[in-house]
Amino acid sequence: MPTTPDRFTVIGGRAAWLPAILVGGGLLAGCAQEPVRTGAPGEDARRALVEHYKQGPIRAMVRGNPFGMDKARLDNLVTRAVAEGVAGLRVSFTTIPEQVAVSEPHLVVILDAAQEPPAAVACRAPDSVTTLPATDRLSVFAVFCQGDQPLDAVGEEDRVAGPTDRNFQRLLWRTAAALFPDDYARSYGFGILPNWLGIGVGGSFGL
Repeated sequence: MPTTPDRFTVIGGRAAWLPAILVGGGLLAGCAQEPVRTGAPGEDARRALVEHYKQGPIRAMVRGNPFGMDKARLDNLVTRAVAEGVAGLRVSFTTIPEQVAVSEPHLVVILDAAQEPPAAVACRAPDSVTTLPATDRLSVFAVFCQGDQPLDAVGEEDRVAGPTDRNFQRLLWRTAAALFPDDYARSYGFGILPNWLGIGVGGSFGL
């Protein structure tokens, strides 16, 4: 996976936030215009999600159509799987304007970008990101944005044979888990299962 520019870097297959302040406190002033993180990777996105998810479906944008399928069906497939991958919260994302209850913050998911974009570009102008048709591997780049500014971003990829391949669902689950990491273990000392396991066997991933 290409190195992610703009305050994010790939670590273990995931794009994680790096503060734009390193090498001594003397550089802090020069970075004042950049958003300053308040915690570990994923904490800002998780905190924003917790603050808003009870209001209803959160606005989402899915860029790319590697399988050339009906766009509405692809959007539903992606947003549903991302929501299922968020542990401990029954969240909902939608690309349908009439269903949006929370316009900000919002989610951007880019499938098979030609080159992983800066997170700020994904938030500000997702339609400008060039995407590719499917190959034997599929990449997912997801950003949780507050307006034009990224709160957190992650990148994942895996072998995916098609839209009904369970690896596609698992890939989206992993992406969501990395973008909105479960804070239950840190708060209470032990973990919980993702919400899709909380109701027994996970739902089908058919089209």
